[in-house]
Amino acid sequence: MKRTPLATSLVLLLICFSANAQSGVDLGSVQDGTYVNSHFEFKFTYPKGWTVHGKETDERMRELGTEMAANSGAGTKESIEVALKSTYSLLTVFRHPIGTPGITTNPAILIIAEKVSHAPGIKNGKDYLLNVRELMKRTGAQILSDEPKELTLAGKQFFRDDFVVDINGVKITQNYYAHVMKGYALVFLFMGENQKTVDEMAKSMDTLEATLPQVRRGVTTVQGQAAPKPKP
Repeated sequence: MKRTPLATSLVLLLICFSANAQSGVDLGSVQDGTYVNSHFEFKFTYPKGWTVHGKETDERMRELGTEMAANSGAGTKESIEVALKSTYSLLTVFRHPIGTPGITTNPAILIIAEKVSHAPGIKNGKDYLLNVRELMKRTGAQILSDEPKELTLAGKQFFRDDFVVDINGVKITQNYYAHVMKGYALVFLFMGENQKTVDEMAKSMDTLEATLPQVRRGVTTVQGQAAPKPKP
């Protein structure tokens, strides 16, 4: 079965994916307004006062989003379910708590990791976003740039792409920042009512910091020798 990156479905339809408990992917944690992920070796501070949604919201949006994605032409319900198994929601924050009365557009920041090790043609964030573009075209999205723009964030190579989508008659602007590492596409997604709002949100990418990988205690590695097992 041919796989297409489904990050677009996530943003387009506000889908939040729940990771398989057996995946072994580190979902990270939030500490005082900063998201930290030791596996992907970074930390990111989201705007002050924004709301991190919970597991129940995550699952409900996943159910609704899967059906809506299938209806939009992004793929069949079965193919989308297969793709979800390799896509993990690391962080989703909203400006307003979901369900706040009178809110038509609720700006959001999402971080996801999609496994791309099965696709050797995806070598960097640009390759990933060019695949996303193909799915965007199928859903009628407007592509705002000639090609993904390269930039360096926290010492890592990222690529950015911008889109406008129409969701039930409401125009939503989206910025994608993608970096490929450890067999995954690490994607930061910003969505809001217009370009000005999204650009302001995307300034939080300046808070992105690289962190060192976790060190296994009790392990000493000598060059040219195998590392001994940790002491109990």
